[in-house]
Amino acid sequence: MSSTVAAAARGDSALWIRDKRFDLFFLTLSGALVFFPYLSYGLLQRLGVAEATSSLIVGLSVTVLVGGPHMYSTYLRTAFEPRFRRRHPVLTYLPLVVIPTLVVLGAMYAFIVLLTGFFLWASIHVTHQAQYISETYRMRKGAPLRAIDRWLDGAVILGALYTMAMYKFVSDRFALGSSVLLFPDFLKHRWVAIAFTLGYAAFFLFYVGRTLGEIRRGETSWPRLLFMTMTVAMAFVVPIFNNLDVSFQGFNTWHSLQYLALTWFILGREAETGRIGTGFVRALAGKEKTRRFYLAMIGATFSAGVIYLFLWKGLGFPQDKSYYSVTLSFLLCHYFYDHVLFRDFTPLEPTQGEERVAA
Repeated sequence: MSSTVAAAARGDSALWIRDKRFDLFFLTLSGALVFFPYLSYGLLQRLGVAEATSSLIVGLSVTVLVGGPHMYSTYLRTAFEPRFRRRHPVLTYLPLVVIPTLVVLGAMYAFIVLLTGFFLWASIHVTHQAQYISETYRMRKGAPLRAIDRWLDGAVILGALYTMAMYKFVSDRFALGSSVLLFPDFLKHRWVAIAFTLGYAAFFLFYVGRTLGEIRRGETSWPRLLFMTMTVAMAFVVPIFNNLDVSFQGFNTWHSLQYLALTWFILGREAETGRIGTGFVRALAGKEKTRRFYLAMIGATFSAGVIYLFLWKGLGFPQDKSYYSVTLSFLLCHYFYDHVLFRDFTPLEPTQGEERVAA
């Protein structure tokens, strides 16, 4: 009897990316953090802080604590990693030149186009990370890895994110700061949003039915089901709030914490097997170097802040364009690199001593 219990425990532990505590705390149940920035924003106003200042404080706090660190940690696995540079020489260096150039030109001559493109790419990036986590859970379960499953996971998340957002798009109320994002005039009708909602509702029912079939066939696991449920629910809720800057900072908080945790985990594994190619990254990788890793990423965030202040105060560029020129130059490179990284599941495959759970 004891051997059966032990085998079941080993099987259950193999369902998780790292372990149950890590996954629940950093990847899934941390979705509750989505509401924290908006609650903080409301509390600051109750304490007498102006609305704009409250939004700024929340945004800067998220940026310093998780947003910036998650973004700069990408470079430890890409531009700073010789193996990545050898495998993807063009994809390593080209975005470092092309993306900042396009961002600066966009900030100077097509600011609304830049912000609209940023939001669209951000929504795809967040979705791609969730797909990556979901597919890793499928791999851990030993279920078939099919492209259709990846696309359906992405569609159910993106659809949830855009369902409530569509009502704001069609009424010109979808704004980042004071800038209303672009949306085709011929689609600015309430019936468009209603049609989108009905279409998504039908697709969602299909997705639920398909998932029930996976459960019956033993092709999914409860860690993945819990993760996808939380992701779809939070994606649906975030666009409902009035101040989209603050509400999306909530989603950014959760997404960034997930990313930092995964990067820390992957770098630790790479360090254990001697697969990290630079001394700088090795000095930041591993469980015993967690504090150093996190503080280094905060340091990178402050360094970018210095560049932003130089453009704004030193060269006299407009404040918002200085901010977005610096932030989006690094952020969009991060998005680009991650579309490459999220196609490689090797760092998250079970190691020796771990087991996939047979379907």
